[in-house]
Amino acid sequence: MGFSFSGVWKQVYRRLDWPSRVQTPECRAVFQLTCSPSRGPSKLSTVGAGWSFFGSRAESSASGSSQSSPETAIMSTQTYTISTLLEKLTSPDKDFRYMAANDLMNELQKETLQIDDAMENKIVQALLKALDDKNGEVQNLAVKCLGPLIKRVKDNNAENIVSKLCDNTTSTDKDSVQLRDISSMAIKTVFQEMPPTAQLSVPNLVKKVSGKLQPYISKETVPELSIHLEILEIFGIVLQKYGAHLAQNHSLLVDALFPLLRHQRMAVRKRAIGALSSLSTTCSDEIFENLIKRLKSDLMGKMGDVNNAKTAVQFLGGLSRATASRFGKHLPVFVEDVIKTTQSDDDELKEYGFHTLEAFLQKCQADILPFVPKIVEVALKFLSYDPNYSYDGDEVEAGEPEDDEGQYSDDEDMSWKVRRGAVKCLEAVITTRREWILDSLNRISPALVARFIDREETVRVDVITAFLSLLQQTEYSMGGSRKKSDLVDDKDARVGVADALRQQLPSLVKSMKRLIADKSLKSRQASLQLLGRLVQIMPGCLSDSIGLLLPGLEFCLLDKTSVSNIKLEALYFLQNTFSTHPPEVFAPHAALLVKMITKCTSDTFYKVIAESLLATEQLITVIRPLDRPPMADLQGLVPELYSTVFRRFKDPTLDQEIKERAVSCMGQLFHSLGDLLAKELSECLPVFVDRLKNEPTRLSTVKALVVVVGSPLKNDVSPILVELLNLCTSFLRKKLRSLKMVTLELIVLLCRDYGDGVDPQTLITIVHEMPALIQEADLPLSQVALQVIAAVGQRNPEAVISNKLPIVQRLVEISRSPVMQGATMTAVIDVSRMLALAGGRDPELKTDQLIRKFLQPVYETQHTADTVLSATHRQGFVGTAKCVAALALTNSSELMVVAQCLEDILQKNSSESVKMIGLLIVAEIGYYKDLSVAEPKLSQALNFILEHGKDDSKTIVSVALGKLCGGNVQKFVPGIVMELEKTSDKQYIFFNALKELISLVPSQRISLAMIAPFVDRMWNALLTRAGTVEEGYRNLLGECLGKLTALDPQRFVPLLVTALQRSPSVQVKCTILTTIKFTISDERRPIDQLLREVIAAFLNFLNDPDLSVRRTALTLFNSVAHNKPSLLNDKLSSLLPLVYKETQIKAELIREVEMGPFKHEVDDGLDCRKAAYECLYTLLNGCLDKLDMFEFMDHVLRGLADHYDIKTLCFLFVRRLVQAAPAALTQRLENFSTEIAKTLNFKVKPNSVKQEHEKVDELKRAALRAVHALTLLPDADKSRSIAELQGVIKGSTEILAMWETVKNESLPGGGDVEMH
Repeated sequence: MGFSFSGVWKQVYRRLDWPSRVQTPECRAVFQLTCSPSRGPSKLSTVGAGWSFFGSRAESSASGSSQSSPETAIMSTQTYTISTLLEKLTSPDKDFRYMAANDLMNELQKETLQIDDAMENKIVQALLKALDDKNGEVQNLAVKCLGPLIKRVKDNNAENIVSKLCDNTTSTDKDSVQLRDISSMAIKTVFQEMPPTAQLSVPNLVKKVSGKLQPYISKETVPELSIHLEILEIFGIVLQKYGAHLAQNHSLLVDALFPLLRHQRMAVRKRAIGALSSLSTTCSDEIFENLIKRLKSDLMGKMGDVNNAKTAVQFLGGLSRATASRFGKHLPVFVEDVIKTTQSDDDELKEYGFHTLEAFLQKCQADILPFVPKIVEVALKFLSYDPNYSYDGDEVEAGEPEDDEGQYSDDEDMSWKVRRGAVKCLEAVITTRREWILDSLNRISPALVARFIDREETVRVDVITAFLSLLQQTEYSMGGSRKKSDLVDDKDARVGVADALRQQLPSLVKSMKRLIADKSLKSRQASLQLLGRLVQIMPGCLSDSIGLLLPGLEFCLLDKTSVSNIKLEALYFLQNTFSTHPPEVFAPHAALLVKMITKCTSDTFYKVIAESLLATEQLITVIRPLDRPPMADLQGLVPELYSTVFRRFKDPTLDQEIKERAVSCMGQLFHSLGDLLAKELSECLPVFVDRLKNEPTRLSTVKALVVVVGSPLKNDVSPILVELLNLCTSFLRKKLRSLKMVTLELIVLLCRDYGDGVDPQTLITIVHEMPALIQEADLPLSQVALQVIAAVGQRNPEAVISNKLPIVQRLVEISRSPVMQGATMTAVIDVSRMLALAGGRDPELKTDQLIRKFLQPVYETQHTADTVLSATHRQGFVGTAKCVAALALTNSSELMVVAQCLEDILQKNSSESVKMIGLLIVAEIGYYKDLSVAEPKLSQALNFILEHGKDDSKTIVSVALGKLCGGNVQKFVPGIVMELEKTSDKQYIFFNALKELISLVPSQRISLAMIAPFVDRMWNALLTRAGTVEEGYRNLLGECLGKLTALDPQRFVPLLVTALQRSPSVQVKCTILTTIKFTISDERRPIDQLLREVIAAFLNFLNDPDLSVRRTALTLFNSVAHNKPSLLNDKLSSLLPLVYKETQIKAELIREVEMGPFKHEVDDGLDCRKAAYECLYTLLNGCLDKLDMFEFMDHVLRGLADHYDIKTLCFLFVRRLVQAAPAALTQRLENFSTEIAKTLNFKVKPNSVKQEHEKVDELKRAALRAVHALTLLPDADKSRSIAELQGVIKGSTEILAMWETVKNESLPGGGDVEMH
């Protein structure tokens, strides 16, 4: 009986990773099993014996080399392993040869591989021989082995490999056809895998292959057509990656390749086009210009010939893709001729014409601009070009052409390629001309919607894809990436864009209704993606038409022909629709939606089940919103929803993602429908507990229970309350922060609802865990832990009192945190108050005792040093002061506390820390209570600090003066204003006090009406000193003026405009420009509309002759571009040249300063240039559609050769441009790569100081981050410029180490690169 083990052995070898695991017991067991005597003598028994012998030899070899060095031992083992593989590579058994070649490839790919010269020669000879193996799989593996091998071998072996492969490729022996094909494939692999500029052999190898193959380029000398095609393809690859090494041959290559453009075979012409296009990227300008001249005379002059026209058009497309920066200036000469080809009678020529126009649009965006309207007109015309088919309007179903095969053959019909080319052209216009989005919506969008009925599936999907690109551009123009603070009104272009898209909705929905029920799976998937994007961009847009789409969605979800991808896209669309439309929209269709989605939970694919559960969760919130009446009849829907979810919820054997989604969905079910599922809740609570005990589902279960317990329907979880609290307490000791956070939230809810019924000891245990969670390093977690203490304290104060010491200690520590604010600060104050209220039960928690504990760290140091505590600083005192003030106000002892603080301030031996904390406590109490009763001691204390205090204390005096106004406006505001009107050395402090006061308006204590009688005096005092010389003073005045202006813009903005126009003072101009900057905030305010009308008057000072005024104007421009970019929409064309002008280095601003025996250059224009580049960076985020990217990149390139600070900023530009304008950046990639390479190659002088070395290293890291971003560009792996940069990186061990660090850095996914 015959039996073959070849297939079995191949699987065994693969599973066991032979021969790397030959010494394992599992491997020997397999051989003992398969080589049993019962099988009789066979090659398997021989192999088994050999295997055992090999294992013994390997062991003895390893043991014998144990006395050698580790490197020698490793090399010896690797040499033996490879020798064994090479021996097996000559085995008569093809399976042995296959596995030997496969394992040899794995060995060669290891970075730790070390081979000597003898072994290298053996490997080269063995692989070259394996290329002629009788088995095709072995040949393919031999080719793959040559890729990693070429990176390791010496120059002579590399040249031998290339020489042998070239000889095989040009062989005319009829018996070696297969070897010839494999060898040509091997040459391509070698040059694709060879690291550029990393080895000295690269230029020699390139010249070697050129010398061997160049004679065969000419059609007169080539022996066979197949050889000709392979050689041309090889030259295309070599010229693309290493064309610079053949510079002396470029002219000869052009002379040899150009005549092939008239070859009778289209395949030859296409490969010649590819080779010439690759050559054009590295050839000299003279050769390139000659190539263009020959193109004009020899090809473009003979466009009457169809074949010649096809070649010319394809060649133009190839040149534009390969070297757009060079070709761009010649493009206007050729565009008209290319457009004319679309009018030809030959459909293939039309197709090539559109493909070339698409390349022009994508690669030569600036040069093609004048011709875009005409290209759009032609593309729209041929978008519906289908001469062999008649569409009958709405009666024609997409994907179902009429039965007219007798009139024409689909195989002969090429019109669909023309339509597809037209679609691609329109998509290129949409993606590259974002500034024309409104025109695209009005002209291109209706045409695309009308072609959703195209009978050809490929074209139909491309049309949908083009419309999807239009939606993506629309999203940006409508504000998808804009600041929410930006102004939107009837004049805003985004409003027009939204209206234009809204007008397309009826016809779009009508087409989508048909397409999502189409037989074509690709059409259905693309249509669902389009709908999903649409509802994200325009929330609520399908409110009137969701019912039209539901039958198609039902077909997608429930039809047997629907695959998983279709179901997933339909579920994604439903999820997006639920979250972007009001619940009322779905009320009439609730029953159908429940039926559709719940049936999907029975699908066989885990991802569909998980997404259907998520959709169910969202659907529950839609049919029963808790802030309004139910949207549907719930009695008939709830049982089906519950049974569906419960079936998945209780099953512990499901996939992890399904279990998590089921738990979450069940939580939402009880949150929204708990009053209708009271009985069912008791059935589910034990399952929740089981899921809590299972670590993989623990986190999702706690989150679900937070939803259940937090429901306003008051779900009863008392049956598991004790066990739940015990489990939660244990979770607080886990390392997972997210688990601790949601567990604390759950405990807060449980204590709020069930605190009275919980065992006191359990509460004590819970509170005992809290102090360890209260720490400055994690303020959000501390906040929730404090909320737990407050919740427990309300129900059972004794539980908190029993843990009073660690809690108070943590409160004191965290109150001194300089970063604590907001909700965490409120939580600290609440717990402090709660402890004070419990003071009647425990003397240690009385108010005075707690205040003493908060102040103890400050007062303990007052006799040791007259400095601020090293562990804290001025901002750290704020939290302590707020807590002390809250305690004093709680116990109505505020006046006593204030009196004590004032007494401590007036004592001469009090430390600066005591004075600062005392002032802050007085300020916090004075904001809520009228402290005029504390006079005259209050004034004495303030004056004492002003006369004798240090700068930090004086700053706090200004804060205190501002806050004291909250207690009595009429008492304290006049005093501040009076001091402002005087001329004294303390004015800066009182202006700071005014700033503090204005920032408190409006608030619960101070309204605009209260300070209205003093506003004029404030304004005049500020404007009178606007001409001060000191910049810091001017910034303070500008901030005060800006905040005053924002309070009453109608009154003060015209005054600012008048003052700016009348005053010739440089300082006044700077102050007023700063004022406007402070009126622009990150939220929408009434002043925004007024600023739209006057902002140009301020920004025009970008052209001021004074440097400081221009710099201040640039700061204002940056603030506007960041917060309110719409204010620049109609002014950017005039302002942007002024910003560009400030990026230039101006020689007149560079001066030479003598520093002892040395001379040092000082660039007074550096700060202004930095401000200008910061403006440009901001424009990338807010006004991208208004920028000419090529002009923009010219200035970025100039910045890469500027000062260190500007270089660092411009490397951020590169990273941002990769995201914002990849097509435009690709065209300038060579220029950017050159500048980046200069930075990477820069060497610091040996005698430079340490700071200089660190600065250069940081600059190189910034450059490497830019390189890493460039590798994410489309087709980056084919870019010669990026390959050269990677060669520079690999050429230096120092830079390579930095590169590895940069690659491991985590950047924000799909987010913007932040500028620091």
